[in-house]
Amino acid sequence: MNALKFCTLSLFILVFGFGFTDTSETSIDSQNKCKILHEGTFKYGGSNDEIKVVIKGTTQTEYHDGGKYIIQSELDWVNDCEYNMTMQKVTVPNFPYGKGAVMNVKVNKVKGNKIFYTSTLQGKSWQGTLIKSK
Repeated sequence: MNALKFCTLSLFILVFGFGFTDTSETSIDSQNKCKILHEGTFKYGGSNDEIKVVIKGTTQTEYHDGGKYIIQSELDWVNDCEYNMTMQKVTVPNFPYGKGAVMNVKVNKVKGNKIFYTSTLQGKSWQGTLIKSK
């Protein structure tokens, strides 16, 4: 085998042999971990403003101020690690978004019972953490 053919074969193996190894957070293993978010009770926020989140089927309800106010949304799963959340009912006073607003949520990482995510709504993005209750 001449040197040019050997180099070409080596490059082919490097690009196509290793090029399909997925080390990103959307690998099959990570997608399986994302299923933790598909149903259950979660919380986010600090100790003074902790918000309870309940996901059941295609409905998500956030309970603010100890349950005094809610944000109820319909979930449309794009894949196991991403969903679009359409707000259906918002009773939180002075909340900047209302019925019909759509928030995209992408899971970045799952570590134990913690789900690290990025939310995007009306061109603004922020990161957060949900903790699943046991």
